[in-house]
Amino acid sequence: MTSANRSPLFWLLCLTLWLAVPAIAGESLPGLADTRALIDVSGSMKKNDPDNLRRPALRLLVGLLPQNSRAGVWTFGQYVNMQVPLGKVDEAWRVKAREGAGEIHSRGLFTNIEDAIKRSIADWKGVSKRYRRHLILLTDGMVDVSKDPLKNQASRQHILEQLLPRLKESGARVYTIALSERADHELMQTLSRETGGWYEQVSDAGQLQRVFLRIFEKVGRPDTVPLKGNRFHIDDSIREATLLVFRAADAAPTQVTTPGGNRFDFRKPPGNVRWHRDEGYDLMTISAPEAGEWQIEAATDPDNRVMVVTDLKMMVSELPPRVIMGGQSPVFIQFTDQAEQITAKAFLDVVNVQAEQRDAGEPREPRPLFDDGQGGDEAAGDGTFSLRVGEGLPAGRVELIVNAEGRTFQREQHQVFELVSPVSVLVTREESEQLVRVRVQADVGLMDPRSIKFDAVLASPDQDPRPVMMLPVEDGDAWEAELDRSQLAGAWTLGIRLSGTTIRGAQLDLDLESISISGTAPVEPAEEVMPEPEVEPTPEPEPVTESQTTDLASTEMEEEGWVMDAVIFAAGNLLALVLVASGYWLIRRRRSRQNIVLLDDEFEEETDGRD
Repeated sequence: MTSANRSPLFWLLCLTLWLAVPAIAGESLPGLADTRALIDVSGSMKKNDPDNLRRPALRLLVGLLPQNSRAGVWTFGQYVNMQVPLGKVDEAWRVKAREGAGEIHSRGLFTNIEDAIKRSIADWKGVSKRYRRHLILLTDGMVDVSKDPLKNQASRQHILEQLLPRLKESGARVYTIALSERADHELMQTLSRETGGWYEQVSDAGQLQRVFLRIFEKVGRPDTVPLKGNRFHIDDSIREATLLVFRAADAAPTQVTTPGGNRFDFRKPPGNVRWHRDEGYDLMTISAPEAGEWQIEAATDPDNRVMVVTDLKMMVSELPPRVIMGGQSPVFIQFTDQAEQITAKAFLDVVNVQAEQRDAGEPREPRPLFDDGQGGDEAAGDGTFSLRVGEGLPAGRVELIVNAEGRTFQREQHQVFELVSPVSVLVTREESEQLVRVRVQADVGLMDPRSIKFDAVLASPDQDPRPVMMLPVEDGDAWEAELDRSQLAGAWTLGIRLSGTTIRGAQLDLDLESISISGTAPVEPAEEVMPEPEVEPTPEPEPVTESQTTDLASTEMEEEGWVMDAVIFAAGNLLALVLVASGYWLIRRRRSRQNIVLLDDEFEEETDGRD
C-alpha cells in the first residue's frame, strides 16, 4: 500500500503516536535548566526555622544543580536582595552560592513576595528555546508589604493577575514550599498548580533538605543508579557520580569503599573526589569513578541517591504533578546512547525493566515491563516500554520508581506525583442530627462539570436498595442529596459512582468513598423461621472390584436357583392342595345328591300315606 492510498485514520494514528512519544524525558524541551530560588528572611522565620536550616537545604540544592545549567538566589523580607548572582552553574558559582547561603537570616520586617517574583523573573519574556525555567518560592507567611491590609490585598491580586500570567507565558514552573500553617496556602497552591509545578507544606524545617531533593529531581531530571543495601554498581559508560547520603546528627562519619577495596571518608578523600559535609548529609562527587561495585558505610535511607553523568541513559517521560484518581497517566521509557535511541533487539531483549509505585500505605510489588505490545505497552519491538500509573491507589502522594538492569549497567529514576480526587465530598448533619446532607464539589481545574453524572444508591444488608438523586446547586459545579435518617432503619451505606470527562478530554469513571449512615427508625423484628429438618445424606455405593463382581454374579445365580426351586416347590404344593380340595368337593357333592334323593323319597312316602 502506498502512502497516497493510506486512509485518514492511519495518518491520525501516526499523528497521535508522534505527539505522545516525543514526551520521553522532555526530549522536545530544552536540555538546560534555569532555576531561580526565592528564600523568605522575614522575622517570623525565627520561630518556624529557629536553627536556620534554610542554609544547609539551599547548599544541598546548590550542590545538586546540573553542571552548565543557570541559577540564582534571591532573599526577601521588606526588600529583595540578590543573594547569589544569576549565572552558569560551575564549581566557582557553587562556591559563591554556598557562601551566600551562609548569610541567610530572619531579620526582615515584611514578606514582599510580589517584588521577589517580579525582580527574579525580570528577564523572562516569552518561552525560552534554550532553558527549562523553574521558580522555587520558600516562605512561611502571607503577602505582607504594609501595615495597611488593603495594600497587602492589592499586592496579592497583582501576583495573581499580572505575575502569574507572565510566568505561564514564559513556560516557567513554580515550586512553592510553605514552612508554616499560617502561610497563604491558597496563593501558593494556585501558583504551582497553574504552572504545572509542585506545592509542599512543611511543618518542620528539618524536612527542607528532602523537599529540595524532590524539587531537584523535578528540575534536573538526573540519571541515577539503584542503591540497594548501600551498594551500587558503576559501569564503564559513567563519567561522574554524585553520592547523597543523609546522616543523623550523632552518626559516625560516612565512609565509601571502591571496587578495588580503597576506603575513604570526608577527612582524606582521593584526588578525584569533591566531598561536601553539611548539617544532616554528605554530598560527594566522584570524577571518572572506577567501574564495579561500590559500598557506602552509613545508615540506609530511602532518600539516599547515586546520580551519574553518562551517555547511556534511561529516559522516562515526565508525569504531571497531579494525576486524577480513576484515570491513568501514560509513562514511556526509552534507552539512549549519546542521545540516539537504542532499538537493537539484542540490547532490549536483555534489559529487565520494572516499575514500582509507592504510597503511604503498604509497599507494593514492582511491576515488570516488556516491549511486547501487551499489558499497556503501546507497540511491540519499538524500543519504547510503556505503562500507565495511578491505578488502584488511594489519594495522596505517590512515588514512581523505574528501575532497569542490563548485562553491564543499571539505571533508576524517581518521580513524585500527587494522586487527587476530581471532586470533594462534604457530609453535614442538620435538624437534630436527623437530616444528612451530602455535597459533592467538582474540581473545575480537573473535570468538566457539565459532563459529570452520578449513580447514587443507598444499600442495606437486609433491605432493598434505594436510589438517591444528586441535585445540582446554584453554582453549577456542585451537587447535593438530603437523606432523612428517621426514614431509615439500621445501618446503610451510600455509594456514589461518578462519570464524566476531564479537562483534557479523557473519560473518567470513579467510585467515590462510601458513606456510612445509621438510620433512627425502629427496626422491625424479623419473622421467626422454623429450621428445615436435616436430611441425612444418602451414602454413595462403594466401588466394586472385578473379584467382587464375579462373587456377586455367582451369588446372584445361586439366589436365582434357590428362588426357582422355591417357586417349583410352592407350585407343587399348591397343585396338591387344589387336587385335594377338588376331591373333597366332589365327595361332598356326591353325598349331597344322595341326601337329596333320600329326602325326596321320604317326602313322597309321607305324602302317599296321607292320601
